[in-house]
Amino acid sequence: MVRNNVITVGEMAGKDYRMADVFRGFGIDFCCGGGQTIAQAAAQGGITEEVLWKALETAESKDKQAGNDLSVLSPALLVEHILGTHHKYVKEALPVIWQFGQKVAEHHGDTHPELIDLREAILREAEDLLDHLEKEEQILFPAIKQLAAGEKGLPYIRGTVEVMMKEHSSSGESLEEWRRLTNNYQVPEGACNSYRFLYEKLQEFDTDLRQHIHLENNILFPKALAMAQEA
Repeated sequence: MVRNNVITVGEMAGKDYRMADVFRGFGIDFCCGGGQTIAQAAAQGGITEEVLWKALETAESKDKQAGNDLSVLSPALLVEHILGTHHKYVKEALPVIWQFGQKVAEHHGDTHPELIDLREAILREAEDLLDHLEKEEQILFPAIKQLAAGEKGLPYIRGTVEVMMKEHSSSGESLEEWRRLTNNYQVPEGACNSYRFLYEKLQEFDTDLRQHIHLENNILFPKALAMAQEA
């Protein structure tokens, strides 16, 4: 591995899922924070650049497992993967999270007032994210498929991608708020089963959404913009 001090963590994660695994292990944000350099990422992870580079080099030396590298998919297939995996998950998980967010806030909000704020934070993100998914499904993804099929004259692709990335950053901020309000999803001692289930679902949703954003920001969108440039 050539140590490149200019390449971003998003670019590295987008080209090789093994690098994404390293960043994830150090708690480094490579989706919404994908514009960071290695130096900035190391600082975020509380480690030295040398430690991070060594970990990346070690990961690179391991064989890739077939089927794990989504960067090899065509834009059209990547769209289908995102729709069938991540968009589907969001639509199934959000109603459950909202239901339990309400229930836990009602039963425990008097002794844990942060749950009231958490309930409102869940609602805000749910409304924003569902609106975001609709724009991708109705506007951006069909345009990407048209580009992949060879259609030209789609000048709004770049502007739409920029809007989607801004909204991804907003979702990243929402996840950070969830983490703050839940003490990084640490359930208080003596919490009931509903309380525990809510925190487990929030953490699961957090993990899935970060992977979702990574696939779009670092793999799908660069491919779409490259196709638009060629067209």
